[in-house]
Amino acid sequence: MPIQAGSVTSARHSVRGTSNRNTSAAAPTRILGGGSGPLADDSEDLTPWQPSPTDPWDAKKARHLFRRAGFGGKPSEIETLVKLGVDVSVDLFLIYPRQTIPTRGVFLLPSGEIVSMSTTNGQIGGWLWLMANSPWQLQEKLALFFHDHFATGINKVRYPEMMGDQINLFRRHALGNFRDMLIGVSRDPAMLYWLDNRLSTRGKPNENYGREILELFSMGVNGPYTEKDLQECARCFTGWYALLGKYSFVQRRHDYGTKNFLGRVIYNGSSGPGGEKDGFDVVDVILSKNATAEYMVKKIWEYFVYENPSGALVKKLGQTFSDDGYDIRALMETIFRSKAFYSSRSMRKLVKNPIEFIVGLLRNLEVKDVNLQRTAIRSRGMGIDLLNYSNPSGLPDGVSWINSQNLINRANFAAEVITRNPRGYLYFKGYGGLYMPLPLFKPYLQARNLTTPDKIVDHYLEILVDSDVPKAVRDNLVKYMTSYDNNQTRVWDFNLHAEAKASGLVHLIAATPEYQMN
Repeated sequence: MPIQAGSVTSARHSVRGTSNRNTSAAAPTRILGGGSGPLADDSEDLTPWQPSPTDPWDAKKARHLFRRAGFGGKPSEIETLVKLGVDVSVDLFLIYPRQTIPTRGVFLLPSGEIVSMSTTNGQIGGWLWLMANSPWQLQEKLALFFHDHFATGINKVRYPEMMGDQINLFRRHALGNFRDMLIGVSRDPAMLYWLDNRLSTRGKPNENYGREILELFSMGVNGPYTEKDLQECARCFTGWYALLGKYSFVQRRHDYGTKNFLGRVIYNGSSGPGGEKDGFDVVDVILSKNATAEYMVKKIWEYFVYENPSGALVKKLGQTFSDDGYDIRALMETIFRSKAFYSSRSMRKLVKNPIEFIVGLLRNLEVKDVNLQRTAIRSRGMGIDLLNYSNPSGLPDGVSWINSQNLINRANFAAEVITRNPRGYLYFKGYGGLYMPLPLFKPYLQARNLTTPDKIVDHYLEILVDSDVPKAVRDNLVKYMTSYDNNQTRVWDFNLHAEAKASGLVHLIAATPEYQMN
């Protein structure tokens, strides 16, 4: 049954030791679990990790890679990665197909769900389907990262199709060059609407985008720029215009005067299409500054590895990123192959954001027939409103996702998925529930010879939380498998009890603090 406010299961205990990504640096502390891996002295080592007899490539590390470079692996996918080894596994995640999805029209998803791309929920539904089913998991994970980094919202953009186009832009450049990403975003119609740069003209430059490209998108707040630099940046982007979802450079709206930006004179003629190059020059000047590389690698590191990396690590990785010409794929390869990525400071030390929780659960349990547009509504109850961020700074991460209401909504979502018992206003008679029927648990368990309470508990603890829970939690879960609702013990009968108890077991595990960790 769904968990209500105030209820507590015997399998739950408190989250401890986490910190918000935006907090000041602190000595690393053990959060939850940690999995297999070397001690913390590898936590800043960027040299490639290689398996050894005492530190092997195993299912825990494969699941760790899949959770961070994607949204979690299906049991069969994890088995495959273990067989392939770490080097080939990382290679697979780094494949870069630039896959996009249609952003206009009405489509039938393979699950049978109809989505209209002229609606926000339709756009999100299509994206959730790709997150849950695309073999190119890192591309979608980076699209989610950049959606937060270049945060925009339908509340001001107004056109869902433009938001979908922006997510496709992130897919195309996710593992490409950050220069191309910055120029693409600067020309993106959704961004031009969101930060009003389509209204920026000669004599009346709008400073919103000029400010945010420096403060939020490249160098960070309090970066090495002045208020005058912000104003000159805004002048360079005058005439960058969008109408009906199409970008154009309008010469008569552009300020062709000389600009002095971050110590460099920018001038590309007094007229003509060359004026657009002013904006390109701004991007090149931004990328020439160490602050940009360091700001970006710190933000990417905290999203994919662990919070609060040292200044020395950020400086070293930033220099590598800059030397590689801001090649995002090369940066991600360095990260995913590094000893630091597989260190105890990294493994299961980040809090899952709501999308990681939702899509991860669907993938872990191999759920296919899910109403993704209604799932989009559920994600808002967990604190994330895809395609509708409220301000350009994006959303906070870390423990900001963890509060009593969000945890209840996560547990209730898991209950709906597992028990196929939708709640409240989302249930419409005649249209079915939130989700289509799942494959039954019994055949799944029988095929793997999981017929006893201990085996079933150990299996789901392994695939969902790396078996990393306190002994008391495991004991309580085994007890649950053999107990009535009044807590009296009963004789276990697989044929009679497996279906209901296995579904309840998965719900309980999904509600534990350990399952909230990435």
